[in-house]
Amino acid sequence: MRWTHVLAAGAAVSIGVVAACSAPSSTTNGTSDTSTGPVQTAGASLDPNAKGPAPTDPKAKKGGTLTISYATSPSSMDPSAQFYQDSGAIMTRLTMRSLTAFVNRGGKQVLVPDLATDLGQVSSDKLTWTFKLKSGIKYSDGSTMKAADIAYAVKRSFAFTATGPTYQVDYLKGGDKYLGPFKSGDTFAGIEAPDDSTVVFHLAKPWETLPYFTTFTQVSPIPQAKDTKDETYGDKALATGPYMIKSFTQGSELTLVKNPNWDPATDAARTQYLDGYDFKFGTDTIKTQQGILASTGDYGTTLDWDPVDASFADQIGSGGPKAKQFVSGPSSCTITVNMDTRKIPLAVRKALAVAYPYDDLYTASGLTSLSGRPAHTLIPPQIPGWLDYTVPGLTGQGPGDPVKAKAMLAAAGYGPDKPFEIKNYYTNDDPSNIAQTVNQIRKKKLEAAGFKVTDKGVAGKDRRKLIADPNGDYNIGQSPGGWCFDWPSADSIFPPTVSSTQLTSGGTNWGDLQDPKIDAELARIQKLSIAEQGPEWGKFDQWLMTNYLPVLPWYWDRSNILFGTKVHNVINDDNHGSPILDSIWVDQ
Repeated sequence: MRWTHVLAAGAAVSIGVVAACSAPSSTTNGTSDTSTGPVQTAGASLDPNAKGPAPTDPKAKKGGTLTISYATSPSSMDPSAQFYQDSGAIMTRLTMRSLTAFVNRGGKQVLVPDLATDLGQVSSDKLTWTFKLKSGIKYSDGSTMKAADIAYAVKRSFAFTATGPTYQVDYLKGGDKYLGPFKSGDTFAGIEAPDDSTVVFHLAKPWETLPYFTTFTQVSPIPQAKDTKDETYGDKALATGPYMIKSFTQGSELTLVKNPNWDPATDAARTQYLDGYDFKFGTDTIKTQQGILASTGDYGTTLDWDPVDASFADQIGSGGPKAKQFVSGPSSCTITVNMDTRKIPLAVRKALAVAYPYDDLYTASGLTSLSGRPAHTLIPPQIPGWLDYTVPGLTGQGPGDPVKAKAMLAAAGYGPDKPFEIKNYYTNDDPSNIAQTVNQIRKKKLEAAGFKVTDKGVAGKDRRKLIADPNGDYNIGQSPGGWCFDWPSADSIFPPTVSSTQLTSGGTNWGDLQDPKIDAELARIQKLSIAEQGPEWGKFDQWLMTNYLPVLPWYWDRSNILFGTKVHNVINDDNHGSPILDSIWVDQ
């Protein structure tokens, strides 16, 4: 969720990015950015010489616990298996360190060394990256981290590509055949640890943005001897960050406490103001936000990062009485409606696009202009190379046209005696009832357009796994339901969302696509330098949507952070669309 200055042989080399004319900024208490105009081009510069400890705010108070309450629920806290915005924010800022990390400097993101001593050294042929490690890094249990633990973690990530990233599959040498240490053993050509303080990546093709990938939790060290060899490892995963897991109850709660073996002198990216964090999952959004605005009892030290419900917009908008409790800013995500191209013919996908009731669902979801703006491309506008195109009818807004959709279905051979069936999962235990309401409105509107709709209600704690199964009994709404760029370059949007790698790895992608023409075009663009790739990705976006229509773009997300009156120094990370968790302190 960042952008690209790329390191070459230890020197920072700028890749051409031009700032847009208007620049909504990161914000702190009382200065919420609610702009919906042009956004600043996303960025993240490099500081290969950054050293710990990270600067601390002289106003910060020590102690206390921050409660973070929100509607959805991570399926696990396994660092190899998780690749979601919420679990990523929790782990990368609080519990898991990696070779590199991001810091916020004056509202801008900067890539710095983390467990590594620099941002990596690349060979002249660009096929080998070498990282030297800092000495004396300890896990939360007091044991010493070794380079072999990072190499093992990267290997382990291949066992969880159905729910985790697949960059390593595409780029690391032998990654297309390696299935992880549980099935393929420890021998893997893509990474090695020649000694306790050196990690070497061997690539199948150049990867200029690898130092951004090395911020991922999939590169966070895991001692092989302590691995449970399944996702239960995440229940008590060894921490290297300032906090560690005290307890995790999937679907309900995550409690973090201070890691006594974290050494701030080695960490240029993180601080440790709070005694701990209490994450509460699957909560009632409206009740939580109402409590936070009143700040009674524990709500005074509670934060919520769900989109603010429309019923509270007047209170927290510019000039509202509760504006000081709200921060908004750019996010990294394009929210979409995913369709299985293997099960839904193109003509039917086009009819579905015409029928889709964007405005009704936006209203039912309680969304406002504070939460996002209608999208008509997959790449968000702040990414270098964004192409401002429009496929007719795909504007992310409107009530839908059931009459036209019915005619299109009839032309494709479907009608009252032979309706096309749409199948989807939805969360049936959302305490705020928003998910259930959205599902009912979508079903009613699509049925009015001539579709048969089979909706399957499931518990929120189970839904993420169900929609990530490429063989699941559904044809719409599979994962990903949107994409948040992993660093500010479109090579972190494509190919991860549409290449065949996701399907062959047992996961899903936009459209469940596995098309050689798409793979060939991805490969062509990836051979270019990152600077040259930018405009080519914009053209690819338009070509993909015009010829394949794997998803319906809905809206470009905006970060919404609501917090109690005892919560301070809330800063939006523009490249992640989430709060910088370790910057926050509370009144006790």
